[in-house]
Amino acid sequence: MWLERSEEAVRKGYFRDPYNSLSVLCKYELSWWSDIGELLDANGVISVGNAQRLLAMLEERDSLFAANIKDESADRRTELIKAADLLKQFLRDAIELDSPIAAWL
Repeated sequence: MWLERSEEAVRKGYFRDPYNSLSVLCKYELSWWSDIGELLDANGVISVGNAQRLLAMLEERDSLFAANIKDESADRRTELIKAADLLKQFLRDAIELDSPIAAWL
C-alpha cells in the first residue's frame, strides 16, 4: 500500500497521487497538469467550489475509470479502487469543512 494513499493520511488532510502509470487520476483520463491545473488559483490552491467541480468530474467518469482498470491485476485494481475512493473522500472532507486545498504540481 502507498502510505500517501492511506485513510490516516486523508483524515489528516493529505492525498498524494504519483504522476506516472500508477496515478489514479490518469485512470480517469484526467491530467494533474492541464485538468487540475485549471482549477488552481494564483497561489496553487483549489477552492472549495473547484473541489466540488473535481469531485463531480471524477464521479462523471466512474465508468471510464472502471474500464481503464479492468486489465490490471486484481491487486492493482483493488489498490486503484481504494485510491479513487480515498481521493473522493479527501475532496468530500475539504468540501464539508469548507477548506481550500493546497496543491503542488
